[in-house]
Amino acid sequence: MKNSLTDRKAPGAVGWTPIGKWDLWSLRPAALTYFLVVESVVAAAALWLLTSVDSVGDADWLRFAAVMFAITVHLMIVRRAEESRRDESSGPHIDLTSVWTFAAAIALPGALAVLATIWMRILIQPIARRQPHRFVFSTASILGGTMLGGAVVHLSGASLIATGHVVPDLCLVLVLIGAAVVNWGAQGMNIAVALKIVTPHTRIKEFLGSRTDNMLELSTLGAGAMLGMLMTTHWVGPLLLVFPVILVNSLLYRAAERRAHLERLLREQEQLHARLTEDAHTDYRTGLLNTNGLAEYAHRLTERCRHDNQPVTVLAIDLDHFKRINDTWGHPAGNAVLAEVGRILREKLRPGDVAGRDGGEEFVVVLADTGLAQGTAIAERVREAIGEMSVVTTDKYRNTVTLRGRNLPLTGDDQEVRAISASIGVAVLPEHGECLSDAQHYADAALYAAKENGRNQVRVAAGEVRLLPAPRLDQSVEDALDEVTRSA
Repeated sequence: MKNSLTDRKAPGAVGWTPIGKWDLWSLRPAALTYFLVVESVVAAAALWLLTSVDSVGDADWLRFAAVMFAITVHLMIVRRAEESRRDESSGPHIDLTSVWTFAAAIALPGALAVLATIWMRILIQPIARRQPHRFVFSTASILGGTMLGGAVVHLSGASLIATGHVVPDLCLVLVLIGAAVVNWGAQGMNIAVALKIVTPHTRIKEFLGSRTDNMLELSTLGAGAMLGMLMTTHWVGPLLLVFPVILVNSLLYRAAERRAHLERLLREQEQLHARLTEDAHTDYRTGLLNTNGLAEYAHRLTERCRHDNQPVTVLAIDLDHFKRINDTWGHPAGNAVLAEVGRILREKLRPGDVAGRDGGEEFVVVLADTGLAQGTAIAERVREAIGEMSVVTTDKYRNTVTLRGRNLPLTGDDQEVRAISASIGVAVLPEHGECLSDAQHYADAALYAAKENGRNQVRVAAGEVRLLPAPRLDQSVEDALDEVTRSA
């Protein structure tokens, strides 16, 4: 039975609506009016049918007792499974209670069919655990559909006992099909209209459930029709069917468990694949792209900009005297400097830019839709940020040391050592080539020129120089020491 269209609770699922968060006092007046009208009409019809309970025969009471017993046994045994299925459901929940209510509608007097449906709903409430106003409206929808389906059968005058003649028996089949469609359609459309009033932006067909759900519901109604025909001649029919229904309910529960398990495995596999893909393209020390990731994403960005006739600026960045940092303070200190440079690049660059570590102390940055002037300004900001770094780390003897950028002023603290700066070469497409490798070649040439002319500066390819003021004294001394070492 599609008795919980109001139980949608999986955000992002097709047809989802936040019905689970509805509060009675927050409903729109139109929705409250619709609820009250439906509930009043159904209640009046049910009370009118209950007035005829005195005229019910003994055979009907016996069949009624069998149906009530079957409903009770069914719902008590499958309670835990139904709770799990409802929790896993991302749309309209379909159970098998229509077998009993539809059979009661067509084989029992209207008063007993009403009582059977109400008893079924009383047993369902501890499983569904819905708010009272939602439970009452769902009950009214189910009871209304049950009474309409029974009315189609009883008003048609068709006999539920086989006559052995083709035409009357086929007419009975058509009547039962019509009753099942009326039962199913009345419930589904009633709740769909209510949800449409509350969430006008949602299409009604999104509330009607999937094809699989509706096929299960119609199959359940078909089984209820056969049980109703059997009950007219054998009151033990519900007792014979209760255990097959419980078995089918168990199979549905196991199928739902397997599907949920497979969905979890699929999600975990997708997450693992995404993580492996990220790890395969990420330099773990800096958090930037590695060589493979840089080649893939930078090429993709360059091709997109070339297709859109947009300039692309390439920065080749190299840390000055990085080997001296490793030799003097140890590789942990060098790794800490690399990690801090990676953080600076992630902060200074735009979301659409590509930055990666191209091995050792070398970095490459590709700036989308960026001309030479803007790219040079970005390179200056990066150089200044690197030159103003302060990295607290440990030396090779595990003593705490603070490595500082060469742009910072001198201090009297012996623990602070100015040792960090960067040289940057700048090239831009299409001025410096036709592809990314051409631009990298020009940027590397500009980087080498920056190294040869004092370091800690930005140089533009093709001889356009962007020099800083004269190198600081300590940097000149370092360069002189390097020259002496090479001569020796």
